[in-house]
Amino acid sequence: MYKIFYLIITLFFTSIVLNAKAFDDDYLQIVSQNLEIEDDVITAQGDVLVYSPDYYITANRLIYDKINTTLELFGDVSIIKEGKEVTYSQYVFMNKNDDINKFKPMLLFENKEKIWFNSAETNSDKNLYKFKDSTLSSCDCENPDWSIGFTSGDHNTTDKWINTYNTTLYIKDIPVFYTPYYGFSTDRTRRTGFLRPTIGWSSKEGFLYAQPLFIAPAPNYDFEYIPSIKTLRGYGNELIFRYADSQYSILKIEGGYFKEKSDYQKQYLLKNDIHYGWNVEYDRTKLFSNDDNSDGLLVKLNSMNDVDYVNTKYGNDNMDYQDRYLESKIIYYYNTNKYFAGIDFKYYDDISLENNDKTLQSIPSVNLHKYSNNLFFNKLSYSTDLKFSRKTRDDGVSANITDINVPITYHTTFFDEYLNLSLSEQLYFTNIKYSNSDEYKYADVNYGRNNHILSLYTDLLKEYNNYLHTLKFSTTYTYSNTFLQQGDIYSITTDDTKLDDFAVTNSNRNLSFGFNQSFYYKETLKQIVNHRIKQAFIYNALNGSYEKADLENDLTYFYDYGSLSNRLLYNYDLNKIINSSTNFKFKNEGYFFNLYHTYVKNIETLVDQKSITYELGMDINKYYNISYKEEFDITANISKKRSYNFNIDKKCWALSLRLIDSLVATNTTDDSVLRQNILYLQLNLKQLFMLDQIYKFDERTE
Repeated sequence: MYKIFYLIITLFFTSIVLNAKAFDDDYLQIVSQNLEIEDDVITAQGDVLVYSPDYYITANRLIYDKINTTLELFGDVSIIKEGKEVTYSQYVFMNKNDDINKFKPMLLFENKEKIWFNSAETNSDKNLYKFKDSTLSSCDCENPDWSIGFTSGDHNTTDKWINTYNTTLYIKDIPVFYTPYYGFSTDRTRRTGFLRPTIGWSSKEGFLYAQPLFIAPAPNYDFEYIPSIKTLRGYGNELIFRYADSQYSILKIEGGYFKEKSDYQKQYLLKNDIHYGWNVEYDRTKLFSNDDNSDGLLVKLNSMNDVDYVNTKYGNDNMDYQDRYLESKIIYYYNTNKYFAGIDFKYYDDISLENNDKTLQSIPSVNLHKYSNNLFFNKLSYSTDLKFSRKTRDDGVSANITDINVPITYHTTFFDEYLNLSLSEQLYFTNIKYSNSDEYKYADVNYGRNNHILSLYTDLLKEYNNYLHTLKFSTTYTYSNTFLQQGDIYSITTDDTKLDDFAVTNSNRNLSFGFNQSFYYKETLKQIVNHRIKQAFIYNALNGSYEKADLENDLTYFYDYGSLSNRLLYNYDLNKIINSSTNFKFKNEGYFFNLYHTYVKNIETLVDQKSITYELGMDINKYYNISYKEEFDITANISKKRSYNFNIDKKCWALSLRLIDSLVATNTTDDSVLRQNILYLQLNLKQLFMLDQIYKFDERTE
């Protein structure tokens, strides 16, 4: 818009300069139809154009005092300052030496901040504007959706802060809120100050209030302190530290606690009156690597005394947090074109137990991989994997596990590449060293096997007038041979359940058939249908025959408005489908509907587990949309979570309403489950103000 405005001014300047008088000095260039110079005062009238290093100005009349460097402008004055501000007025006084300006009246547009001011009178002293009888908004000037009216105010363009006095908020022309004073920042850059508060109400927890204090001492680190209060429940404090030690990394340290009131703890049977926790996250790439290689370090350390620490955290929306294990991990990898190396430490904290002595940890796990490479000639290739894991715990069996895997593959084609042949020899070796004690004695494990694998497959493509059809048939035969078997191996040489965490993967002789086909539109290559079937036959050494494994079937249909897919497993022993998941997606002209259904049958207990998740919504117009989502456990006949959403998103304001009815994990003495309704409200007067509110109500135990 402003580029066009500049072009118009330039053309205007070019057209009038042919029949107008001009004046130049170091400060201003003035062009007008009539220009008079008397001593050091210049008067210009008629299509006045003023250009300086800072301004483009047009007006009907001008008086310029060269000695005092004052400039008076009259009639339809338009000013563009440094491409950032556009001002319209009927009278303007400007003093260059003192940087003092006066406007009567003034309509100011700030391009960067996306706001405008309409003031009866404005005076500016350097970077401070003072307003009288003014209105501001970020909406359209004519009939704005919202505006703020005030009798006086000021705007510091350096600090990017606005103060208004006797302030009234208008929705259209209707006053809805009054305050004697209101101050806010127009700066969207990272800087120290209070962030917007979260205000709410809960029938169980009382009045809720939290407001972060953001402190940014330097460009590469900052702090965030968040005090919070729930008048009927208690109070909490949280501290967050963020630090970027390089352009490839970020560190975040967070900790907090929440203190319950004794009445609340007793009423809702909470085990702890204080909930506390902390977490450290560090993500870094290019730690030691160069342009030819890559590496990365990921650190995630977590600790909490119970699940209510998550429920009471500021900004927490994870109301259905159910995971009993809290995972901490440190992972480092180094990758080249030929090799990959990785080491990770994983620690699991079972917060459902009094102590963590029986929880199995992985400290550390080392992975080494050599990428596939030719062996002797092009059609023969090999790769290598080496993995070491230290599985340890204070109470129970621990072990050090070493796995080696070396696959060697020969690949060739026949019949003009219509048939592909792959021959593989896969060598596996596992060593397990148990940490024996007086309570238990187990023999260390040495287990080795090799798999002979023969694969035949086709990759076919048929072209039709409007479609492409791809077809792949595959047959794979695997013959497994165990050449070494020593020690106590769970499910192979022993059924002692104390060793089930160290089970060795055993491969049986098997024959599998696969079928995969797809249809595509010829011009766009957009997929229409994909269908996959896999059937395996597992050799049973007891009766010397092959038995059918579960039949796997995947079918997906893509259409203009979405897709329909299903994946199922069929078990021949039960003569039943034991696993099925169906996903339906639809979206057209602002309407959408998603449906996800799962069914699982436990083949040991024969217990069915069914659940359904569905979501539907619509765009009422380009500004308004509504949606609903539910997660329902069909087996238990209970709704785990319902979400009702209503959103308005306009150019200068937005409103979001979200009502959630959900189960909430909590640490109670009787293991009861809490269900609660929460209403989230967010109002955004864009560029100026945002309000977050939370209302918790209808809370009950189940």
